[in-house]
Amino acid sequence: SNMKFLNFFLISLLVHLILFVSVFDIYFTSPIIHGMKQIDLPVQVPASRLVLFVADGLRADKFYELDEKGETRSPFLRNVVMNSGSWGVSHTRVPTESRPGHVALIAGFYEDVSAILKGWKENPIEFDSVFNKSRNTWAWGSPDILPMFARGENMSHVHIDCYRGDTQSFAGDDSSLLDEWVFDKVEKFFKLAETNKTLGGQLKEKNTVFFLHLLGIDTNGHSHYPMSKEYLDNIRKVDKGVEQVVDLFNQFYKDRKTAYVFTADHGMTDWGSHGAGLASETLTPLVVWGAGAEKHNDLQMPLNDESIKTTRYPIFALKVETNHFHSINFYYKVVGDVNQADIAPLMSSLVGSPIPVNSVGELPIEYLSMDSKSKSQLLHGNAQQLSEQFIVKMESIKNKTFTFSPFPKLSHSEIIDMNRKVTAFINQEKYEVANELSRKLSKLSLEGMSYFHTYHRTILYISIVLSFIGWIVEAVLMLIHQVDFISSQAKKLEPLTPKQKFHVLSLLFAAGGIFTSLRIFVLDLPPSYHLYCTLPICIWYHIFTQRYTIQAGMMYILSKSFFVQKIALYTTVSVIAMLALVFSFFFRYILTVELLVFGVAIFKTPLPYKTKRYWATVCTFAAVFPMLPTVGRAPNSFLVFGGGLMGGILSYHLRSQKNNSVFSRLIPFLPFIAGCIQPVTMYISSNQGSVPTILHVLSWSLLALSWVLPLLTTTNTNGRLVAIFACHITVYILISLSYDAVFCVMFCMLLHCWIQVELQLEGNSISLEGFSFTKSPPSLSTIRIAYMFLFFIVLAFFGVGNIASINSFDVKVVLPFLTKFNHLVMGLLLAYKVLLPYLLVACTLCCIAVVSRTNLQQLCYAVVIVSDVMGMHFFFLVQDSGSWLDIGTSISHYVICMSMVLSVLI
Repeated sequence: SNMKFLNFFLISLLVHLILFVSVFDIYFTSPIIHGMKQIDLPVQVPASRLVLFVADGLRADKFYELDEKGETRSPFLRNVVMNSGSWGVSHTRVPTESRPGHVALIAGFYEDVSAILKGWKENPIEFDSVFNKSRNTWAWGSPDILPMFARGENMSHVHIDCYRGDTQSFAGDDSSLLDEWVFDKVEKFFKLAETNKTLGGQLKEKNTVFFLHLLGIDTNGHSHYPMSKEYLDNIRKVDKGVEQVVDLFNQFYKDRKTAYVFTADHGMTDWGSHGAGLASETLTPLVVWGAGAEKHNDLQMPLNDESIKTTRYPIFALKVETNHFHSINFYYKVVGDVNQADIAPLMSSLVGSPIPVNSVGELPIEYLSMDSKSKSQLLHGNAQQLSEQFIVKMESIKNKTFTFSPFPKLSHSEIIDMNRKVTAFINQEKYEVANELSRKLSKLSLEGMSYFHTYHRTILYISIVLSFIGWIVEAVLMLIHQVDFISSQAKKLEPLTPKQKFHVLSLLFAAGGIFTSLRIFVLDLPPSYHLYCTLPICIWYHIFTQRYTIQAGMMYILSKSFFVQKIALYTTVSVIAMLALVFSFFFRYILTVELLVFGVAIFKTPLPYKTKRYWATVCTFAAVFPMLPTVGRAPNSFLVFGGGLMGGILSYHLRSQKNNSVFSRLIPFLPFIAGCIQPVTMYISSNQGSVPTILHVLSWSLLALSWVLPLLTTTNTNGRLVAIFACHITVYILISLSYDAVFCVMFCMLLHCWIQVELQLEGNSISLEGFSFTKSPPSLSTIRIAYMFLFFIVLAFFGVGNIASINSFDVKVVLPFLTKFNHLVMGLLLAYKVLLPYLLVACTLCCIAVVSRTNLQQLCYAVVIVSDVMGMHFFFLVQDSGSWLDIGTSISHYVICMSMVLSVLI
């Protein structure tokens, strides 16, 4: 039995890992395809060079708005906006991180989620970019961004200069120094070019690109938040630096053939983070000026409130003061908005290079100052570049598919016909008609690429759903096999001779697996498809080998008439309870309602009044937390200190009185120490900017001790559990910023109280001293305990968070451990904080198995059943279309749910 249990959970871990990864292959695979021919632009452009400024983390509203004095923070760029350039808002996509943002800007496509696994640094797949197409590119900035555009074959013409990675600090230092470093390097570079003839000659060549990556605003936003003086002052410094660079170019070239683009890779939330799809994260400024750039003065027009409501993005209509009216009079200026990927073809058109072959951007010709014929030719070139991707994608699918279903809206012949018509319209000087047809071809090509990109999605979708259902059935069979009557009856039903066990269906399963693998091989699909499509066949074959257990289970159910009569009631209650857990992912207050229901329901039990009061009180206090704002938006050192103090008091009160060792007496002080360290580091970083090394050493030491000290205290179950609670509360408090420190202490009280309730519900008089397993048939208490276990798992996350989004976290939580940007360590610490309460719940479940004399194996089977039903529900809700927030939320919910299952299994 123990060996079957171990085998089941090892295989379960593998199955759930496959199910976890599968959603990325189904919904978020790489859009990159190869084999397209380059589309050269048949237009002579006025610009010989392009300068791209990317202000990392700059929000559109903070850039465009006036300060409290009614003055602009960007006088130079404001002057460009009002007099000499085009401007608007660029819309980014989830995830709003630096790497995918820069890939969209420079390469013109939205990177797949697999880039997360590369830390946003390496190239998962080689791709084309504006830099590739340039004669020479010079770039200055962060080592996290620049190297990924300089690696690969034939990239010797891309020259980068980065500062050291350890100079990126979020501990309160003045991060605008990072931007000053870039501006200083550019100035020294051009001084060198005045004396270096070789370099000077390269700079005078056409199709040259300069890239300035300015990280200071993003780093100051993480450290001080976007409303802070540091963040807003950094915008002023960037504006001044941009002005200096423009003057430098004017002095060096003296030909006015330089085009400039100023934008950002992503925005930032009010609490200093990014990654999700809030408007503050997805809206970034876009300013284009110089050679080839249109002047948008003609867009300035007075609008009333009603007409503002009819614009595409009315909320972003901008109030702009003019010199022609008094301060109380305003003009509304309509924002020219673009998608972030549209900037890549815009830059290519400005500098006269071919559009990157993988770009999915649509050229915004309203930003270009050229004659009508040139604009139409550029727009047609963009449509040809997109339709070329469509043709290559269509042909690759067609050549590998037995029964090909073409895209109904567009065919190869129609593309040829539309291109011919556009060319004819341009020759006839019917530019508006040509432009409309080019735009239509672009949009149909994008729709067609999406159609073929998801061509094989259905088979994957069906395979994963069958795997989910199959594994739920497997867990149910393992659970009912614990009933002696069912296990013995199954053995009686099973044929005696091995020959009788062989069945024609076994051949059918084997044939199905072979056919599926051959079909995937012929279609040249990714190797992972073999895994996804054969997994349900293996699972259902194993279920088929247990058909006698299913038969015996049905006999057992039918023999229990009372069970049949109540099954409808149990099913209804189970469905309601399951839906409550699912909806708590969307509405945190449902957890509050459930906790209050649990607090009231306890009074319907025959438990002692003291236990009822204790449980109801703890549930009531815990019910407050899901109603509070998301942690991370308002750091509070007093709450962190209070959490440490409460943790120490709780640990001292619950500790085992039988063990008075040095370690047992030391443990209650650890949460209090942690409650002091975090506020001290926050205070020091806010005022001095450098956290003492001793605090880092102490924090890492407490993290290591949290795994060692519980083993040195006692083998007494209660004493061991309290030691685990106290030690891990300590680490959780170290990675807390606000009421989450208090929540963790209250959460441990709730878990300890749950043990007492289960102990008395089962009528056991034993104490938490022993540890043994008993085999008894599964009962309703098994399902109840499994449900409560999952409820606490969900509460552990959503008690202090909202959607499963990295923007719920503030990087300041890791200040006790490090102050320099290290994405790997920071990510691991944040993940550790999320998973830590799961460990506490798992330890509590082991104690429940002891005190209620419930078989731990049965509880684990029941947990897998309930969690997989939730996981399958969220799998159905995953989407890759709609608003950016909806896409991010759907994938986040699935990832969190499956992470819960995986972490619990581990």
